[in-house]
Amino acid sequence: MSKILLSYLKKDKQIYLFIALGIVFILFPGAITTHAPYIVGAALIIYAVVNIFMELKFPESSISLGDAIVRGVVGIILLLETDQAIAILGIVWAVFSLNDVAKEINDYYRTRKFRIIGAISIVLTIIFSAMLMLDPFEHFAFHIRILGMEMIAETLIKRRAEE
Repeated sequence: MSKILLSYLKKDKQIYLFIALGIVFILFPGAITTHAPYIVGAALIIYAVVNIFMELKFPESSISLGDAIVRGVVGIILLLETDQAIAILGIVWAVFSLNDVAKEINDYYRTRKFRIIGAISIVLTIIFSAMLMLDPFEHFAFHIRILGMEMIAETLIKRRAEE
């Protein structure tokens, strides 16, 4: 997930905001967990509105109208169903992570380029996703910490690759 977010940042000083955010996630997972449904819900609704507008204004674009509508619906559900929002968010997060793993497995299979670090990452992602799906209320704060560590690591790896 952090790879997606990191790809939106430019390679200048904005990238250090990502490290700071990772530190906040590590130090305050409980507070982040409390507010995550509202933050993510609002972000998904904004994403949906902007992308629906862009698709209607520029139909030749590569924006997926269906994707925008689905993300908007998930955003609305997160804002309205506050008692179950962490469970919904946790399960959606796990499914997105497993989808990324499926793509990585396909890449390994097609290219025949096996890396032990990549394999470990795949196994850990599957384990963590299963934990999140089986008990999202219990494991969500743990996953916020993991996301914080991932954000910091991805930023440092990207920075090093650019040098």
